Amino acid sequence: MEANKGTSPAAADVARGGKAGVRALLGLMAVVGGLASLPAQAQEEEAKGFWQRDTLTGDWGGVRSSLEERGISVSATYTGEALGNVSGGLRQRAVASGLLQADVEADLEKAIGWQGGLFHFTGLYTHGRSLSGNFLQNWIPSRDIETSPSTRLFALWLQQSFFEDMVSLKAGVVPMQEEFFNSEYAANLIGSPFGWPGSFALNYPSGGGYPVSGPGTRLKVKPTENLAILAAVFSGDTVPGAADSRPEDPTRRNSSGTDFSLESPTWFGEVQYGINQEKEATGLASMIKVGGWYHNHGYNDLRYADNGQSLALMPDGTPTQRHQGNWAAYAILDQMLWRRPGEAGGGLGFFVRGTLMPDDRNQAPYYVDTGLVLNGTFEGRDDDVAAIGFAYAGASDRLAGLDADRRAAGLTTAGDHDYEAMLEVSYRYKVTPWMTLVPDAQYIMHPGGTSDYVDANGETIKDAVILGLRTVLTL
Repeated sequence: MEANKGTSPAAADVARGGKAGVRALLGLMAVVGGLASLPAQAQEEEAKGFWQRDTLTGDWGGVRSSLEERGISVSATYTGEALGNVSGGLRQRAVASGLLQADVEADLEKAIGWQGGLFHFTGLYTHGRSLSGNFLQNWIPSRDIETSPSTRLFALWLQQSFFEDMVSLKAGVVPMQEEFFNSEYAANLIGSPFGWPGSFALNYPSGGGYPVSGPGTRLKVKPTENLAILAAVFSGDTVPGAADSRPEDPTRRNSSGTDFSLESPTWFGEVQYGINQEKEATGLASMIKVGGWYHNHGYNDLRYADNGQSLALMPDGTPTQRHQGNWAAYAILDQMLWRRPGEAGGGLGFFVRGTLMPDDRNQAPYYVDTGLVLNGTFEGRDDDVAAIGFAYAGASDRLAGLDADRRAAGLTTAGDHDYEAMLEVSYRYKVTPWMTLVPDAQYIMHPGGTSDYVDANGETIKDAVILGLRTVLTL
C-alpha cells in the first residue's frame, strides 16, 4: 500500500484558549453543513471526458472541487489483483484480493482558520485470500496489500506546523510505515518487502506495518531545505497481546484497528538529507536516510531456555531466555542515475536499503533490498514505470544453531535456516489518469527461510514463481 503524504500549510502559534477551539469546531460544522446547498454554487472544473478526467467518479456535480476550495480533500483508491504461483510453493493456486482505501484530509487553515493545522483520516477495506499464507508459507508476504479481510481504521491524526513549516508535530493514530523507512523508488514495486521491510515485518510483534497501526506522536524539524530530522514514539503493541502470544494472524485480534494500547513504546529516529528534490531541479536527485528504532518490550531467545540449555532438548512449554528490548538500525539511498531531458521526475533511479537487528531475538536480523526504476519508459508513455527489485532477508545464526541442535537430537534431518529472497519485475501501465494496470512477476527463493522447509503435513516447500495482474482505480 502506498503511503499517504500530506504537505502542511504555513504555521503559527495556535494557543488561543477554549473559546477559539469552540469557534473552530463551529466553523468546521458550518463548512460541512453548507455542502447541501453547493450543487449550483461550486465552480465547475474544466469539462473533461470520462477517459480524460483525473478520477473515475469525477467531480460529483461540483461538490469535490468546492470542498477542495475549502481545503478538504476526499479521495479513494481501489487496488484489485489476481495472482497465482505457477510453480513451487506449497501447492499451485490462484487467488484474488483487493484493498479499498478512503482518505479525508483537511487543511484546517482554509477550512476553519486554524493556522498550521492539518487533519487526516484513512480507512481500509480488504477482501480476498492470501497467496503467501495459504499456498507459499514464505516468511515475507509476496504482495503489499495481503492481509485478512477486514474494515479498519488505519490513520487518524492532527498535525500542527510552526515557523513556516520548519517544525511540525503530528499526533493520533499514526502508521509507522508512513513516517519512516520510505523509499520513493522502492515504492514502485508491489512486493511487501519493498515497502515496510521484511526484517521489521517478520521480527516486530504483529509486524508493525500495514494493515495495523496505533497511537503515536511524530516531531519533524527541517533546519535547512536539504536536511530533515524526525523523532517519534509509537505504541509498541498495535495488536494488544500479540507481543506476548504471537498468534498466527494477529490482525484478527484487532480487526477494526480501534483496539488501542499505550504499552511497550517504540522510539524512532531518522535523519534525511536530499539534494535536487525540487520539481524544477535539473541535477540528479539524491536522498539519504539513516535511522533506527528501539522497542521497550521483552523478547524470547531463539535458541536457549532460561536454564541455558538448547530449546531442542527441552519439553514444550519450557520458559525461554528473555531479552529486554529490541532495536534496529537502517540506511536508505535513493539515487537518480539519469534524468530524461525536459521532464520533471522522468529518468532512471536506483535504490538500496539495509537493516541490522540483534541476532539472538530476531529470525531475520539482516535485510537488504535494491533495484532500478525507470519513470517514463517510451516516447508518449511518460507516466509508465518499469521496475526491478531484489530483496534478501538473512536468517539468524541463533536460529540456525537451534536447527543444528534439533538434528543432533535426532528430531529432524532438515538443514539450517539461511535466507529468504525475492526477485520482482513489474510494469505500471497508465491506461487513463484514473486507471493503472500492473503486470508483475516474482521469484521467491527459500520460502520460509530455508531450502529444506517442510510444512506440518511433511510437504517440502519449493522456490516459487508468481505471476499477477494488478488494477489500480483512483475513484
